[in-house]
Amino acid sequence: MNHSPAYIMAQYFIEEGLLTDPSSSGDWPVFVGILPDDNILDLDHDIAACIDTASVKDGRIFEDGENIFHYGFQILIRATNYNTGYQKAQELADTLELIDRDTVIISSTTYRLDNVTQTTGVVVLGQEEGSKRRELFSINFLVTLKEI
Repeated sequence: MNHSPAYIMAQYFIEEGLLTDPSSSGDWPVFVGILPDDNILDLDHDIAACIDTASVKDGRIFEDGENIFHYGFQILIRATNYNTGYQKAQELADTLELIDRDTVIISSTTYRLDNVTQTTGVVVLGQEEGSKRRELFSINFLVTLKEI
């Protein structure tokens, strides 16, 4: 694959209008691999991140020997208040529940998202240490995807 699963999923959320590209200055920017410090990017509002986590190899296809992977990713949410963060986390999880062979196009590469399995509920991580009382949440998933 030309892109990491977390990057692909971040693009999916942008395409669906649930999160925004950080360069667009929109609501709920999504970053890949990191929740940046607000003092670096002046991010005092609600943000999300998609982070790659452990994948699961689930065998291979007998005919062509292709390995089947369920790629792990995590969504981190940092919100200015508890209810807003929890609701956004649940909205993202609910949307992923509906994936059924959706496509994401990044540059000239097309990925097919066969399905997404939620492996945890919304996990409340508490208030961000040293922050302005912002709340942190996470959810873990496995995605079956393929470059086509």
